[in-house]
Amino acid sequence: MESGLYIGVVALAFVCELIDASLGMMYGTLLSPILIIMGFDARIVVPSILLSQAVGGLIGTVRHNGYGHADFSGMTRDMKIVLVVVLPGLLACAVGALVGVKISEFALNMYIAVLVILMGILCVRPYHYKFGWWKMVGIGLLASFNKTMSGGGFGPVTSSGKILGGIDSKASIATTTFAEIPICLAGFIIWSVLNKDFNWELPVPLLIGSFAGGLLGPWITKRIRDGKLRISIGVLAIISGIWIVVKLFL
Repeated sequence: MESGLYIGVVALAFVCELIDASLGMMYGTLLSPILIIMGFDARIVVPSILLSQAVGGLIGTVRHNGYGHADFSGMTRDMKIVLVVVLPGLLACAVGALVGVKISEFALNMYIAVLVILMGILCVRPYHYKFGWWKMVGIGLLASFNKTMSGGGFGPVTSSGKILGGIDSKASIATTTFAEIPICLAGFIIWSVLNKDFNWELPVPLLIGSFAGGLLGPWITKRIRDGKLRISIGVLAIISGIWIVVKLFL
C-alpha cells in the first residue's frame, strides 16, 4: 500500500471510530462501503473492520465507563443489556460469517449497500417502541448477523434500537461500544479461518486509526447533543450505499 493511501486509510478509520465511539454507530457502516468504493476486496474489508473495531471498542468502553456514561462494575442493568445483546449475537456471528464467505462478491456488496441505505434511513427517520428484554435479544441477533456478514449495521440497530426503546442515549452508546468487542472478535476469528486469502495490509492502518478514535470519541459523547449529527451521518450512509449500487452496475 502506498504511503498516501496508507495515511488516508488511517485517517478514515480515525474519523469513523471517532463517530462510532461518540454516537455508538457507523464505524463499519460508513467505512465498509467507502473502502469498497476505494477498490478494496469486500472479503478483506469485512474482517479487517471487525478486528480494528474490537480494538477501538475496547478503548472506547474503558473511556465511557470512566466518564460515567454506563456502569460496568458488576451485574448492573448496563452489563445485563450488554450480555442480552452479546450472548445470542455470538450465535448469529457464525451464520453471518459463513454466509459472507460463501456468497458472491457482487451479492455481498449489494447486501452491504442495501443495509447501509436502510441503516441511514433509520438514523434519519427513527421509529419508537416499548422496551422489552426479548426485543434486546432480537436486536442482538440481527445486529450481529449484519456485523459479521458485512462489517457494518451493528451500531445503528443496537444504539438506535435501545434509545428508541427508552434507554438513555449515553448508556445506549456505551453498552453498544462494549457489546461490539466480543461480537467483532468472534466474527474476525471465524472470517480468518474461513477466508484463506486474508492478509494484514489493510488491518494495520485501520487498527492505528480506530485506536486513536476510540480514545477521543467518548469525550465527545460527554459534550454533544447528537440529533443533527445523527441525521448528517444517516444521509452520508444513504449516499455511500447508493454509490456502491451505482458502481456495481457501471
